[in-house]
Parts: sequence; structure tokens; C-alpha cells
Amino acid sequence: MYTLFNPENKFWIFMGKISDVACMSLLWLITSLPVFTIGAATASFYSFAMDAVQDMEGGVWRSFFHAFRKNFKKATILWIMLIVLFVILSVNLYAAWNFYLAKGIIALGILSLAFCGMLVLIGTGMYLYPVLVSYDFSIKKVITDSFVMAIRNPHVTISCMILYLLAGVGIYYISGLFFFWIGLAIFFSSYFVLGVFMKYAGIKIEKKKKKKRAIDPYI
Repeated sequence: MYTLFNPENKFWIFMGKISDVACMSLLWLITSLPVFTIGAATASFYSFAMDAVQDMEGGVWRSFFHAFRKNFKKATILWIMLIVLFVILSVNLYAAWNFYLAKGIIALGILSLAFCGMLVLIGTGMYLYPVLVSYDFSIKKVITDSFVMAIRNPHVTISCMILYLLAGVGIYYISGLFFFWIGLAIFFSSYFVLGVFMKYAGIKIEKKKKKKRAIDPYI
């Protein structure tokens, strides 16, 4: 009985993290209202989540706004790039779908390519902000490394997609808590992404013990 109500119990520690996620979700919502700041807000959330899954998190308020200021420029550029590419690929997918309806099986290849392009964009986007907040990389390297990790770890990428789909289900049924469902998806997907980071870091350390680098997905 004492173990159950012990604040050091793993269950209560985990529930504490969930309550922090709820607070972080509110901060994410508030700082995302100008829309163009969604990238910086998401980067801040991932910064906290990546620390939380390693039991290294600090105070919610301080952690969030420190990461917000630190990553604002790069995160905003990445957000704008994501939106532009998403709009372009969405238009291409819509056009390919209409072409498929008009031409039938002949246009199936074009539709498949457009669909795969959208999946690659979404998959890459799931790694962008974790990479950005975890490593001091240029925007170009953040994008290329995120792309490689998304392609070379399809099981993780698909798992993260499923998490966001489940968040979408939560939003559909309880739309008033949409920010909380998004926060949960960010938090739990961080466990999967951290596993990918550790995988590449471990390979690098094993091959070159004297020269350790944080991450290199090309190995």
C-alpha cells in the first residue's frame, strides 16, 4: 500500500509527466495562435518531450520559452517550408486523383507517386523538430538527416504516423481538447524518435570509439 502512494512510484512519475504534457499543450496552443509561430512552439514542445522521455526535464514554463527563443528562427523557416511543400503536394495529389478518376488504371502510377511523395514529406516532418532541438545542425542538415531517418526507419516512422492518427481520432470525438491530443502524440512519439537517435549514436561510437559524434544517419 505504501508503494502505491509513494510519489517516487513509477506510475506517479509517469502521471506527473502527463500533467506536464497537459501544461505544455496549453503553452503550445497559446504560442501557436499567430500561426507563423507554430514551428517554434512545436520545437519547444519537442525540446521538453525529448528531455522528459530521458527523465531530464526541467520546469515547464522555463524549458518551453528557453527553447522557443533558442530555436525560433530555424523552426519558423522549417515550418514555412513544410507548409509550402504540403500545399504543393496536396495540389499534386488532388490533381492526380482527378486524373485517375478520369483515366482509370493508366493514371494509377501518377497517383501512387503523388501519394508516396506526401507520405515522405509527412514522415520527414516528424523528425525535423526532434533533430533541430537535439543537435546544433544547419537547416540543410536537419532536413537531410530527417529525410534519411524517415526512410531508413519505416517501422518508427509508421508508428509515429499511427500515433498522430490516434490523436486525430481524439480530436474528432473531443475536439475541444485538440491541443492535448497533439501534445500526447508529440510526447509518445518522442520515445520512438529517441530510439532512432540512440541507434545511430551507438553505431557511430562502436565504429569510431575515439571520435564520437552525436548522430549520423548515413551509416
